[in-house]
Amino acid sequence: MDIKTILNETKCCDLIKGQIPITIDSAKSVEEGCKELVEHQFTSAPIIDKKTGKIIGMLDYRDLVAFILLVFSKDKDGKTQEIFLDYDRGSKIKYIVENASKLSQEDENSKLSIHLLADLSTKNPTNTLLYTSPVSKAVEIFSNGIHRLILTKEDGSLYGILSQSNVVKYLADLFPVQIPGQKNNKIKWELGEKAISSVRPELNEVISVDRYATVMDALRLMYKSTISSIAIVEAKGTKKYLRGNISLTDIKEVIKNNKWRLLWYPVGNFFEEIRKMQEFENNGLDRVPTFTVGTETSVIKVIQKLAVTKGHRIWIVSEGDSLKSVYSLTDFMKLLQSELNKTQ
Repeated sequence: MDIKTILNETKCCDLIKGQIPITIDSAKSVEEGCKELVEHQFTSAPIIDKKTGKIIGMLDYRDLVAFILLVFSKDKDGKTQEIFLDYDRGSKIKYIVENASKLSQEDENSKLSIHLLADLSTKNPTNTLLYTSPVSKAVEIFSNGIHRLILTKEDGSLYGILSQSNVVKYLADLFPVQIPGQKNNKIKWELGEKAISSVRPELNEVISVDRYATVMDALRLMYKSTISSIAIVEAKGTKKYLRGNISLTDIKEVIKNNKWRLLWYPVGNFFEEIRKMQEFENNGLDRVPTFTVGTETSVIKVIQKLAVTKGHRIWIVSEGDSLKSVYSLTDFMKLLQSELNKTQ
């Protein structure tokens, strides 16, 4: 069996068997909704109108970062920074900015409702797909930069959430780590055995931030560049050496611990501090490592590493951690789509 057949014949619902989707009540406040997302350790969750059962939209960390930048990114004259002029959300944006201070008030009725943050960033809009659709259909949508899909039943109600990570894990399980000298003869995927550098030969320059820039600087750059993670580097001559990475989901550490001061930390120090916090909370286990592969690592091994580490991207480095490129889940979805587009 080849990879194309597998993607066309496997149903989306098969990839999330046993999943119990977490939803957020649209009537909850921004503060309550954010805490719920953090506590359940999900990167996104559907916002549901409990009265009608209707899906209002999705809340993810990009939306939270958009909100944080709206609240904190003001110059001395009180004007919103230019970063928010790249899209027009009109009265919704104005309302949020004018009422953000109400988050600290005791009156529950005056607090902002979480539904205002649904799809606030506009960069990862809510997409739905019938739960029995083939995985190939999900890959087609994911290849356009969408990170997760709401799977619905025939009546439009929620079935579950399918992410790019679910597809990667499913395929990684099809290619278990092999004993040296042996190959998986059941599934044929010629492209998967090639080096990542041959699949992505251009090795484009990675968007990065200097380790001494602030966390806010990193968030602005990620948001403006529509990326979910950025490399933390130390420049030495013409080369940039990888010293860590920060992603939009790392903002949960700020929310969970109510440490807003961390937003003005040097990003390198922030990376080190949250690593220590998470190691302490997880009995010494490293929860925020930087994942790297060499230029000659095969596509299948990259997939396996993404699945095991539950990462959303792999940094491609040469000797001495000199940063060369990055390979994201979206890049992998584009690779799968190219396989699906091939004629027999």
